[in-house]
Amino acid sequence: MDKPELSSPVSVIHGIGPAAEDRLAKLDICTVYDLISYLPRRYDDWSNLKSFSDAAEGEEISFRANVLTVPSVNVRSRARPVSFYIGNGMGRIKVTFFNSPYIAKKFNPGDECFVHGKVTVFGTQYQMVNPYMEDAGRIGTDTLVKPVYHLTAGITSLQLARWIKTALDLCADQLLNVIPSDIVKSEGFTAPAECYRTVHFPPTVQKAEQSRRQIAYEELILLGIGMKLMNRGNSVNEMAKRVIPDSAEGLDDKVRVAWSHVLDNLGFSLTKDQVMAVRDIQKDLMRSKPMNRLVQGDVGSGKTVVAILAMAMTALMGKQSVLLAPTSVLARQHYNTAVSLLSGCGINVVLLLGKTKASVKKEIKDQLKDGEASVIIGTHALLSDDIEFDDLALVIADEQHRFGVKQREKLLIRQDGSGVNSVHNLVMTATPIPRTLAMVLYGDMSTSIIRQKPAGRQAITTYFIPSKTSTDITEVLKAKLAEGEQAYIVCSKIDENEEETQDDNYLAADDAGDVSATSVFDMKDELERNGLSALYKTGILYGSMNENEKLEVMEKFVSGEIKILISTTVIEVGVDNPNANVMVIMDADRFGLSTLHQLRGRIGRGNSKSFCLLVSESRSELALQRMKMMCESSDGFELAQKDLELRGPGDFFGTRQHGIPTLRAANLYTDMQIASLACDAVNRLFESKSPEAEEIYSAITRMFDLRFGRKMGVL
Repeated sequence: MDKPELSSPVSVIHGIGPAAEDRLAKLDICTVYDLISYLPRRYDDWSNLKSFSDAAEGEEISFRANVLTVPSVNVRSRARPVSFYIGNGMGRIKVTFFNSPYIAKKFNPGDECFVHGKVTVFGTQYQMVNPYMEDAGRIGTDTLVKPVYHLTAGITSLQLARWIKTALDLCADQLLNVIPSDIVKSEGFTAPAECYRTVHFPPTVQKAEQSRRQIAYEELILLGIGMKLMNRGNSVNEMAKRVIPDSAEGLDDKVRVAWSHVLDNLGFSLTKDQVMAVRDIQKDLMRSKPMNRLVQGDVGSGKTVVAILAMAMTALMGKQSVLLAPTSVLARQHYNTAVSLLSGCGINVVLLLGKTKASVKKEIKDQLKDGEASVIIGTHALLSDDIEFDDLALVIADEQHRFGVKQREKLLIRQDGSGVNSVHNLVMTATPIPRTLAMVLYGDMSTSIIRQKPAGRQAITTYFIPSKTSTDITEVLKAKLAEGEQAYIVCSKIDENEEETQDDNYLAADDAGDVSATSVFDMKDELERNGLSALYKTGILYGSMNENEKLEVMEKFVSGEIKILISTTVIEVGVDNPNANVMVIMDADRFGLSTLHQLRGRIGRGNSKSFCLLVSESRSELALQRMKMMCESSDGFELAQKDLELRGPGDFFGTRQHGIPTLRAANLYTDMQIASLACDAVNRLFESKSPEAEEIYSAITRMFDLRFGRKMGVL
């Protein structure tokens, strides 16, 4: 068998069969590299020796002792416990082992041993049950600091450690250094292979923390520099078509009139933030360098209008633009907005979905090829190989992580007779991210931030309801429905048979305690029992429904035929119903701050007072803290900052949902200075064009693919 590679599946490791492979996949461990880079969440430090005579009842301690008596087996007990005494100059203690008959032959009087376990006291007698006990001569310092990992059912920390050791023995020499030599020297870092061995099997906790710090540098370099390379690839000298003339004299009267008509169609004034974003895009479209801009906007801030105005600019200049939406529901909503905004302007808007009829699809493709269609809105269907454009100049991705990088490159980087001709790239995200963090996460993308809400948007009052049986829930629903308004009820699972899982932003699996989640169908039954369904038509919506069924339910809800929509988080994006002004989120503790904030953003879009009820019976301090944060703030950027402060290493504010991978060593809040220092050092190194620069560039490219590629759709 050939030597495995870091990219090999974990099944190449001895002892990992199909069942273990499936369990590891739940921990996001799919490759040998995933296994090696899966870091311990903490360590049990057994190196601090203590006398058992000084131990408190129930305390876990480590000590050295000698075996004092011959191990004896109680044959009268079914468990056949093995008992004997051990001790040192400070006294003696009885140790008992259940279901471990081999112990009787392992130790003899006089043997020196290392012991770790919990001390109990029976009368005046110290004793320990099933402690860890080993021949003192076989114990090295690196075995006294035990790694403890986040686990899933059927996997133990001991198994993980054994598999990781095998992986390191086979592939550690393939780990590449991505940290510039000056940082390695100043920080006292080691070779990657040694670093990863130490973080998993440390001689001391201090050594483990030093190795974790080195891996934090590595992660932040891979993320900050890797994202930069991913966003634009290697084509640093790309050229794009200048869409807008660099002076007003280049615009003819027809374009001026049409643009005025577009603005008149708005029916409202843009916010200052929207105006600034439109101006940023306009300036980018006046250059021959490809635009690479991120538009960050809080929920309900009007990002879609900015995107459609950018497409209108492009269309009025005789060129084509594409808006990629992650779902057909959202694509149709964007299409309806574009048709309304661009009507009477001579701009042909088309919608292409995966479910579009073959005959209509062919007609649309012909319009794209001959240039008849200039504003194109759709889903992944726009990324198929058989689509050709006449003069594509702008690609907009709504939440770009929903589209693989290689897929988007079909639109972004186009080869022609003169070489690489890139189109302008605009990305929209509803995830508010602090600016310094955005610099790392989005590489060299320019950023426009939209914080202000359009005029007329109603404030949303959020309440925490600590009981699922509270009458407050039905009273609020009845009051708002009686006024002719509509309501959302969001549940964390579809039916009672579905495995209970929390979203990516959920923090602690034990937060929910023994409280079972209310499903969509549970809630449907409850509304039938309390009579609400008899008074107000109710609909259900979840992600695995047939696409046409989902669209039909949404159309009935938006038209007002359905009064109560019971749904999963599928409504998080793409639902805009100004008449829906109350939202009940059941088991709110099972959703992260990002999801809660995005869901809440579905209401408050009309003229009526809006209410969001967060229902949770969890009494976890963390869950209650998050509910309090939601009730006190409706500012996504403020919530993001609070969440960033609250979270430990890894995911924050739903970042996994938004294409930002979980970090295993770095902390996105406390380590931002490291990120800045490390990325600046790498950028300076690249500018030097030294041999080390080439080596680090190659290493970053390789390790980024291993660490983040699969998770971010790069591979």
